[in-house]
Amino acid sequence: MNGPSDEALLAAHLRGDPRAFGELVSRHERRIYGLCLRILGNREDAEDAAQEAFLAALRKAASFRRAAAFSTWLYRIAVNAATDQARRRGRARLTALGLEDAGLPTPGDDLGEAVASAVAVQTALTQVPEEFRIAVVLCDLYRVPYADAAQILEVPVGTVKSRVYRGRLALAERLGGPPPLRVAGPGTESRPAASEPTAPDRPRQE
Repeated sequence: MNGPSDEALLAAHLRGDPRAFGELVSRHERRIYGLCLRILGNREDAEDAAQEAFLAALRKAASFRRAAAFSTWLYRIAVNAATDQARRRGRARLTALGLEDAGLPTPGDDLGEAVASAVAVQTALTQVPEEFRIAVVLCDLYRVPYADAAQILEVPVGTVKSRVYRGRLALAERLGGPPPLRVAGPGTESRPAASEPTAPDRPRQE
């Protein structure tokens, strides 16, 4: 990344730099919108949630601690904004995602089946139960490490792994095939799936 780090920009914002937070928004707005869209499955709701996430980040800027990366902190705020939006609307308003929403270019004739498959995965993902969908989106599409996802979701690492596993199973049911090793996003490669935890997760100690 060229220029100052996210953490440096946030520190500059707290010192009174009027442009610093705007730069942070520019860097992250597409990914935050995409995260909210995959959680909510509705463009309008995702736009509202992403806007609320950045407003919340602005309000909470002074609470940021360097124990986590800025992106981890921002993802946590975005996940909370999206789930709050889902609760406020009171019912699912899922819509099929198009190529642009899936992060894919408009296909030429040579892309064909691969692009159709990617869009099918994105559409099926909106039908996976929310807590599993969020874990799959974070760990598979956004490549967030399990430990960081545990911080974002405020659950033990074992719970994250279990949710990803169950999310992949739910996704496979909707696609009519075996569980994917990893739900691959645009420009990503698959990696082996985590096996389902054999022991129950222990409650997090506060």
